[in-house]
Amino acid sequence: MMKRHLTKLYRPLLPHGHVPVHLSLPPSRLAHFSGNDLWTNYEQAKGWLRCKKLPPDIETFGVFCNDKIDMEEVEIYGFDYDYTLASYKKGVEYLIHDIAKEHLVKKYGYPEEVGSVVYDPNFAVRGLHYDVEKGLFLKVDSSHQIQLGTVYRGRERLEDQEVLALYKRKQLPVTFLEPIPKNMKMVQLVDIFSKPEMSLMAAVMDYFMRHNLEYQPESLYYDVSTCIGAAHATFHSEKRSNPNLYLHRDPELIPCLERLVQASKKVFLITNSPFETVDAGMSYMVGKEWREYFDVIIVQAGKPHFFTNNAKPFREVDIERKIFLWDKVAKLEKGKIYAGGTIDHFQDLTGWRGGKVMYFGDHPYADLADVTLLHGWHTAAVIRELEMEINKMNTDEFKWGVNWQQVLMALIDDHQNVEGEEAKAVIKEWKKEVVTIQSSLKSMFNPQFGSTFRTHNNPTYFSRKLFRFSDLYTSRVTNLLRYSLTHSFYPRRGALPHEFKSWFV
Repeated sequence: MMKRHLTKLYRPLLPHGHVPVHLSLPPSRLAHFSGNDLWTNYEQAKGWLRCKKLPPDIETFGVFCNDKIDMEEVEIYGFDYDYTLASYKKGVEYLIHDIAKEHLVKKYGYPEEVGSVVYDPNFAVRGLHYDVEKGLFLKVDSSHQIQLGTVYRGRERLEDQEVLALYKRKQLPVTFLEPIPKNMKMVQLVDIFSKPEMSLMAAVMDYFMRHNLEYQPESLYYDVSTCIGAAHATFHSEKRSNPNLYLHRDPELIPCLERLVQASKKVFLITNSPFETVDAGMSYMVGKEWREYFDVIIVQAGKPHFFTNNAKPFREVDIERKIFLWDKVAKLEKGKIYAGGTIDHFQDLTGWRGGKVMYFGDHPYADLADVTLLHGWHTAAVIRELEMEINKMNTDEFKWGVNWQQVLMALIDDHQNVEGEEAKAVIKEWKKEVVTIQSSLKSMFNPQFGSTFRTHNNPTYFSRKLFRFSDLYTSRVTNLLRYSLTHSFYPRRGALPHEFKSWFV
């Protein structure tokens, strides 16, 4: 019986016409399987899988594509600075957290004990939603469904029944996830600073609950968010003074920029950071002559407003006197520094438009959404979490878990119409095992929330936006050196639910 079952599951692997007729059983015969028959199939399936090689490792420093891209067509390369060209050490998250908690106590009157909370870098993952009204962290998938088991008030996980009682449904309305500003029910915490923000909010909530203190979730969110924003100014000062303490020096960054220049590509920088911050960081990472690599440099751009044409006009920056010059900017010249501006003015002054431009940024929304949706630029997302997640996925434990989960779910799918009570009990056991496997796989990435990029079976809401707004994504800009400047990236052909099952898609 098991031979027949495996042949059905993996028929695409066999040449056409090589499936013996006697192995194909009608569904009516499957209904009469006994519990012993099912466990025999189970053991044979596990034995069959053990004989198969595990999948090859994923390239940790690879570049992954969501759409076909011919790099030969790209003539202009643009970059954000923070977390794109500049890669920060873990200490930055601690610094932002600690500055923000100090502001909470000294400027907003929070209890002195809040000043003693310690940053937990392992609590949250990027891309979670925060329910501003209910004070809950939750993970949502690409179909707007809450992933049960990942809803937290502070660091206290809510039971599934409590979550369903609060929301009345698993699938959230689109108005919750993409809210109107004046009626904001949820916010998505997407940027790199969202992890210290979530850790601080959770710690303060825990303190209030532990001491039975009533609080307003909305006020807590706005207070912490404001303090995180204020911490940025101090952060800029710190990293200007001590770039070696906060910045990684990537030895491949100079070769990466040199290759673009030598290939006669145009290179530009658009960042929200002030010039002094960028200059200190780039001088540390690349050298004092870093500006020679860029044809246009724009600081304090005010993204995302820069990309929606709601920003201020361009101003030239006098870097010696640290002032903006008053006269009109009629052209963008190499060697000069500009601030503000809009994308339409940028394109008019440079002539750089459409698919010949590729812009790299770490924030799928603020950096990439508008330039690809409204202006047709190619986009590449720099997502540092990829390296950690790929390293986890490359372990034998993860590979086996994913493969066995798929085989086990196929066994359930194939036999779930059994009629006997003993056989039905076996199917229930299998379903419980699937849940156990999924929980184990989730915990490999983060015990509370799992992977940044997927729920058990679906991409996360964060991934949905990432795939929509970026043509390419990778963990660092310098991974481009592993590919030629004429490389063609082809997206993987995924099987749609109504298409045939195949190991090859």
